Order: sequence, then structure tokens, then C-alpha cells
Amino acid sequence: MNKYKIQAPDFDLELTMTCGQTFCWNRFNGELYGEGDSKFYTFRKEKLIIVEQKRDSIIAETELAREEVEKALGIDQNLEDIRETFPEDEILLQASKELSGLRIVQDEFFPCLVSYLCSPQMQIPRIKKMHDDIAEKFGEKINFDGDELRKFPSMEELAEASEEDLRNLGLGYRAKYVAETVKILNEGGLVISEDYERAREDLKKLYGVGDKVADCVLLFSLGFYQAYPLDTWALKAVEKYYPELYSENYDDASSNLREFFGPYSGYAQEYLFHAARKGWIDV
Repeated sequence: MNKYKIQAPDFDLELTMTCGQTFCWNRFNGELYGEGDSKFYTFRKEKLIIVEQKRDSIIAETELAREEVEKALGIDQNLEDIRETFPEDEILLQASKELSGLRIVQDEFFPCLVSYLCSPQMQIPRIKKMHDDIAEKFGEKINFDGDELRKFPSMEELAEASEEDLRNLGLGYRAKYVAETVKILNEGGLVISEDYERAREDLKKLYGVGDKVADCVLLFSLGFYQAYPLDTWALKAVEKYYPELYSENYDDASSNLREFFGPYSGYAQEYLFHAARKGWIDV
């Protein structure tokens, strides 16, 4: 494999991996949302990517091009340019300073989609366990330097799993979401528009995909940085700190937030979401 040293100032790998946005990365010798080594891996285009932070640099091992690693980690984005698009807002300014090393990842579409199909009514560590259990049961095991690594199954591989098989992994009612969506993707595929609002509607054609799940996939996999996923917490935060933007109607709230926070509203959402998780702002 190739080994790259990528300069990445203003980047925090641990924070980016554990802020609750991704379930597709894994930690060596430990749980992603727990204790373990500060070395992580995922698969992209069927190829392994291993990354570790050394001060202001990322050491990456992969057969893929350097640009693929940068895109996967979100370090192809210029944070200074992104922040310049934000409105003058004291809460967001403080959160973005405290979380300056946070980047939005770009995971592969299918494993990202499945993880968010597992997300309704579930806490982050539980979603990760579901994702890992699917990989363990139906994915390929890759031996690397003495470690057995989990590779998430392809659409074709996961098509072999029945709804009952997925329920037996603890997915509950979400098993039908996954099984039916896999069937749709394998039978007819999915064309996703380059227009944000149309793309969200395209994803909602899949079984079990609503507005919030669609926005998560658009933001964390498909490069729609204007997407602002709205769950119960996010709506409470909006109602408390931005009441003029609040609406019980998802489309209206989404439109208000995107207009206020701008073309990188997804970054604003991640800063505010993680600030709440850390207890820096109260919801």
C-alpha cells in the first residue's frame, strides 16, 4: 500500500471520528465510540484506508490516491472559507472555535445509508453496534498485519440477508427498512439529482427513508453541505436559540435554517450538535 503524510492543520481526527456523524469508520483495538487506539480504518472503493494523526499531519496507508483520503476525512475542504459563509452569530461562533478541528466526513453511500436506516430511536453507540454486527455477519473479513478487519457488505452481499436475519441482529423494525431498501437498490437502482431538494426527495423513495435520514446521507456521504439534519434534539435547539427559524414542519424549518446559515449549514449543524453533546450549550 501507499503511505502518505498529509498536512492537516486545524484538524482533529479523534473529534471528527467520534462526534456522532459516522458509523463507517472503525478504531483499531477498541470501539469507535469508546476507548482504544487513535488509529482508524474504513473501506472506500473496495480499498482499505488506515489513518492516524501525528500532530498537524495525517499518516495514511491505502492503495487509493491521496485525494480520496482527503475527501473521505473532509480535509479537502477549506474551513476558513466555510466559516466566512456563516452569519454573525455568537453561539455558532463560539461552537466553531471550540470545535475547530471538526470536519464533515464523506463516507461511502451504501454503508452510510444503512447506518442511518438503523438510526431512528437509537443512541449513537447502538447504531454503531448494529452497523458492525451487519458487517460481522454478512461482510468480508480482511486480515491486515495480524488484525482482522471488518468490511461492510455490498448491496449484492446484503441482499442475501432476510428481514428475519436482520431482526436477529437486533435491528427491530428497522430490519424491514434495510431489507426493502436493499431490494429496491438491487432491482432498479437510484438516480440522485444534483439539486439538493430534489435529491432529498429521491432518497425518500427508499423504504424507511424520511427527511432526517435523507439529510444525513446527503450531508455525510453525497457532499450536500447545505443539508441540516433535524431530529428531536436539533429542533429543540432551534426552538430555544433560533425561535424565528423554528417550525414544526420539516421543510419549513430546513428552508429557514439553510437560508440563515448558508451553503455550509451542515457544518453549523455539526458544531451546534456536538456543542450540545458536550454540554457547552443547553437544550
